[in-house]
Amino acid sequence: MSALTHDSGTVPEIVARARDRATTVGVVDGAADRSALLGAIGHQLHFPGYYGHNLDALDECLADLSWLPEGPVELVWADADLLAADPDTHQVVLAILESAIDATASGPRPLHVVLAVGTDRAGGVNTA
Repeated sequence: MSALTHDSGTVPEIVARARDRATTVGVVDGAADRSALLGAIGHQLHFPGYYGHNLDALDECLADLSWLPEGPVELVWADADLLAADPDTHQVVLAILESAIDATASGPRPLHVVLAVGTDRAGGVNTA
């Protein structure tokens, strides 16, 4: 089943678990602005060359994923940087991810998104 979940483990731990579950795993370990996030997701999920690096294009590509091999697709996103820097964009991206999860749930490439919460770049728990 596709879902958007939260995980308080370190990014490497979360990615290891994702690799056990999914055929394709993309990892976005921080992205403090919209442009960086759009580029990182596109790169990690191997979006096609026509990807427009905007929110509408993100929505369209995440709902399709036909260029990827069949099987579960998991995106691990350490989202704290964008949440702190641009909460409005963060909220819009979450809505796009949730929509894509629903759109792909019964297809050959169901999307699952894990938000890596409370982790820092060193892989430890952020207590700040």
